[in-house]
Amino acid sequence: MNKKDLFEIFRIDDLIHLPEAVMRVIDMPLEERDAVYMRLLERAGHDVSYDWFEKIYMEELSNRKDHAQFFTPPAVGEVLAGIADAGKGPIHEPAAGTGGLVIKLWGHRMRKYLPWDFRPSENMVNCWEISDRSVPLLLLNLSMRGMMGYVYHGDTLEQKVKMKYILLNRKDDPLGFSEIIPDTDGNKWIQKFEERGQLTEEGKS
Repeated sequence: MNKKDLFEIFRIDDLIHLPEAVMRVIDMPLEERDAVYMRLLERAGHDVSYDWFEKIYMEELSNRKDHAQFFTPPAVGEVLAGIADAGKGPIHEPAAGTGGLVIKLWGHRMRKYLPWDFRPSENMVNCWEISDRSVPLLLLNLSMRGMMGYVYHGDTLEQKVKMKYILLNRKDDPLGFSEIIPDTDGNKWIQKFEERGQLTEEGKS
């Protein structure tokens, strides 16, 4: 994935517009959004083992001065994923960035299973990120990989939240995409899906 691909797919002429363009895609009706996701997958050769945006984002969009944003090198991320992998259970990331480390850990777990035996609902993610620029790409990265759980746009240290999002994979299919549901209803969405058995105990916040 390179800048030319992103310019074409997201219809932008400058990377500074990428986060808002990604958010527009996320807000599309699911059929339209998923068509964009498929184009991204095709350009990436269907390789979802790493964060396609990380290098470009780190070089051109990160906010190192205000938020001290520094990204974990892919090789280090792979080692950390192997160390941190408990095999199953919730994944917590208090400073997720665009999702590179979570993607590495997710992939590390998936490789231990046959595709039809891996359940996103048994590996719920719980991610925090403070950067307005990073959150759209984080949401796209996690939902495109079928993850389930929660993304908090806010400060993990002060526990201040601008917005909370639910990632919902209705078919619990690791090869499918997740819906992104803004939780503006005081956790009513969460309660509703817990009652239906679509969110597990370990995914509760």
